[in-house]
Formats: sequence, structure tokens, C-alpha cells
Amino acid sequence: MEYPDPQMRNLEYVLYIILSVYVFKAFDTLFTVLSYNDYDHHLIPETFLPIGITIFILYLVLMYVTFSLFLFRKEHIGAYDFESLNEKIDPWP
Repeated sequence: MEYPDPQMRNLEYVLYIILSVYVFKAFDTLFTVLSYNDYDHHLIPETFLPIGITIFILYLVLMYVTFSLFLFRKEHIGAYDFESLNEKIDPWP
């Protein structure tokens, strides 16, 4: 079994943060699209709903791809074994 290097581990941790941004933006977009009827007295373009729904679906796709990446890494490389990582990295050769 190969052990992942620290750069890959750090990249995955950054992707967890980015995933939280995707989730926030998806909920924000969904809230905006669902509040469409609250602004009947405003002039809203006809493309508001199609573009809003498309953006929401694209955020869902981004979340799916990110989760798939996590599962793909775990399938092919395995779980992070921090004990082994610390043993393999020798700062004083």
C-alpha cells in the first residue's frame, strides 16, 4: 500500500474547506431562486429562473465531483495513517 504524501493530504484538507464554500453558495443560490415570488413588483428578467436553476445544478455537480474525488483517493490510496507518515518523513537524513 502506498502512503500519500503530505502535499496530497494538505490538498485534500483544502478541498474540504472549498466544499463548505460550495455548500454555502448552493444554499444561497437556492434561497435566491426560491424567493423569486417575493419580488413580484420588481422588474426581473425572464432568464432569472433558468440561470438560477442552472447555477444551483452546477454547484451540486461540483459537490458531487469533490465527494467522488475523496472516495476515489480513499479507494486507490487508502486511509491516512499518520503514524506511518511521521515515520517515513525524516527531516534529518
